[in-house]
Amino acid sequence: MDIIGGNIFRDNIGAWLAATIVALMTVFSDKLLERIRFRLNRADLRAKYFEELAVDLSTYIFFAELFCERYQKGWTNDPDDLASIGGEVNEAVTTLRKKEFVYRSWVHRYWGDKTVAQFTEVMAAVKAVDDALHAYNDEGEEDRKTVALAKELDKLRAAATRWMVQTS
Repeated sequence: MDIIGGNIFRDNIGAWLAATIVALMTVFSDKLLERIRFRLNRADLRAKYFEELAVDLSTYIFFAELFCERYQKGWTNDPDDLASIGGEVNEAVTTLRKKEFVYRSWVHRYWGDKTVAQFTEVMAAVKAVDDALHAYNDEGEEDRKTVALAKELDKLRAAATRWMVQTS
């Protein structure tokens, strides 16, 4: 294979290797770029869904705490204020409960089975706070109801904090 003083294979191996590498990169770059895009998209969705769930949960906790605070401090002589806060609490819990299984699917998909159990604990605490709030629909024993609500809110805050630390 000598052509006028050299070996074609030996003299052109570098060019052939470079061309082969470029060809292989071209073939596999689409797959690689697709995987990178998928991972970035998944990370974006994970952040988006975490934020949406965290905002909905924080909204509920905020208004439930505000309601509890009114009773703890004896600021209950303005029925419009209590009704307004009660409406916000109801709207927030309705949002959480309506989307509970959507949230559960997000948690399972983006954070795994361990966090699903923690999320289930959070939602059970949300329901317990909601039950404690429903006790205010009946007259009397506001002090006992307020103590019970405060205890349930503490449990909810602790469960939500554990879950958020695990998923963020």
